[in-house]
Amino acid sequence: MITIRLAGVNIGIENQYDIAPRLEGWITDGQADFTVRVTPQELIREDEGRGMAADYLEFICAYRHIAERMPDYGAFVFHGAAIVMDELAYLFTAPSGTGKTTHAQLWRYGLEGKAWFLNGDKPILRRTPDGFHVCGTPWRGKEEYGVNEERPLQGLCLLSRGSENRIVPARSEEMVRFLARQIYIPSDPDRAARLLDLLDACCSTVPIWTMTCTLNACAAHVAYEAMRPQ
Repeated sequence: MITIRLAGVNIGIENQYDIAPRLEGWITDGQADFTVRVTPQELIREDEGRGMAADYLEFICAYRHIAERMPDYGAFVFHGAAIVMDELAYLFTAPSGTGKTTHAQLWRYGLEGKAWFLNGDKPILRRTPDGFHVCGTPWRGKEEYGVNEERPLQGLCLLSRGSENRIVPARSEEMVRFLARQIYIPSDPDRAARLLDLLDACCSTVPIWTMTCTLNACAAHVAYEAMRPQ
């Protein structure tokens, strides 16, 4: 078994394959708060006949089990790219292929090299007494952008492609409809209810924006100027 620490929680993975290299940087010697295990049947379903590596399949499926349990600890898995600027996290989300990672890269290269990736794909949002924090995870996208760090969430941005860079505060109906597609909702009804409570609290306390953006470097400046502390 391998034990990792995510969002302040120690999680045991009863692994069948060598997934330790994929978890490097998050492995701990601490006692597990809970344990997950992926069955052979799950690996077969996840693969769908594509012939993917067994260790990768187990790695992916294990996170699904983890996501099921995180609402018990005031946290949930979110599909988005998290970038840090001046010690605050900014989270960008969009349907796959829209360009959230590309936009986050513009922050890295367009803001005087001060911004850095916290997670490129599936961070965890954790509720704390000081507000919501974004926590890095080993599930960070094919580019593997990200580190084992945690930062306060300053703002969340719903991205779409456009011919100009324009960012405005999101309407409440946009937030609920869009964000519900970007989170993992547990199958257990009680945990699903906890998750929805967490999402509601996040939407109520974190500034949320809607942005149409180009691939021009100035997109990062437009986003940052709107989202940064005023």
